[in-house]
Amino acid sequence: MAYRQGVVVLITVVAVLVSAGLAIWFGNHSLRSQDGSSSAGVGNAFGGFDVFDPGRARMQEDLDSKETEGSQFPADDGDERAVRVDLRANTVRIRKPTDPPA
Repeated sequence: MAYRQGVVVLITVVAVLVSAGLAIWFGNHSLRSQDGSSSAGVGNAFGGFDVFDPGRARMQEDLDSKETEGSQFPADDGDERAVRVDLRANTVRIRKPTDPPA
């Protein structure tokens, strides 16, 4: 069993070293290239993430918060009080609830 784990570790180390070598070679090649076309795809690929454009990310968060935002006060649709108390005339008026339209 120890032999198999050693092989897995060896393969993992080789894979990491090869991928790191390719990344360094590609980065060096794209920086030294005169035409600049090889590094354009990398810039476009990273431009899609919001972490590279914090202003746009903040704007998107603000727009998303507007979707769940409600009004602070209800709209004034007239007198919606169910009970009116007139202390001068000593009267109380209770409005009958209206049935919603079907």
